[in-house]
Amino acid sequence: MSRYHDVSYSVSDGVVRVAVNRPAKLNAYRNQTADELRAAITEAGSDRDVRAILLTGEGRAFGAGYDLSTIDPGETPALDDVLERHFNPLVETMRASRLPIVAAVNGPCAGAAVGIALAADIVIAARSAYFYEPFVGIALVPDAGNTLFLSRILGRIRASGMMLLGDRITAERALQWGLVWEIVEDRDLQAAALTICARLAALDANAVTATKQLIADAADFGASEQLQLERDLQGEAGRSPAMKARIAEFFERRKE
Repeated sequence: MSRYHDVSYSVSDGVVRVAVNRPAKLNAYRNQTADELRAAITEAGSDRDVRAILLTGEGRAFGAGYDLSTIDPGETPALDDVLERHFNPLVETMRASRLPIVAAVNGPCAGAAVGIALAADIVIAARSAYFYEPFVGIALVPDAGNTLFLSRILGRIRASGMMLLGDRITAERALQWGLVWEIVEDRDLQAAALTICARLAALDANAVTATKQLIADAADFGASEQLQLERDLQGEAGRSPAMKARIAEFFERRKE
């Protein structure tokens, strides 16, 4: 029996494929999902025969953000605790892994899933994929590293537009903006990602790890502080009357 429930884990030719496996929920993340992803990344890193990680989603979505159905509508969600215990450790584990991580965005990529995709080292996307920041629209703030990665990749103006307005960013626009390395036809995505992983696996492992560390040191300065700030402000947002109203609306729509 698999030790994972929310993710699938397989190894072939020095490449570990880790996929969020909640297709009926469009791979929306619950706390367990983040914990299992972190465990899978850690397991892959501890296997000296593994040289690269492919991160994707089963079915037609990379990840639909946080699964709001896991929140008790009668309680005030402690989202700062959720970030502190589950999602921030996942992002930090990905960035600290000795292994290069290739994210294959195979469809909708929303909310926390955007931050998790951008925590990878190389991101490729299916032509049908899109990136979406719904946070402000439901009275929350971006988290899971979104404010860090988007601001540094896109610059302040584009990052502000994406996170404040919540427009869907197509794969083509994501490529133009530098969010992804390349886009491929949907049917070719997994093969293309595996090809990149195989190329990485064929390189000198020490050189790959050292280069990843150098890039992280240059690009991720202040990352821990930014994740903590996201945590604190998300905790405040999660306790606001506006957020409680959005959660109530969410559960009312589910009854219809």
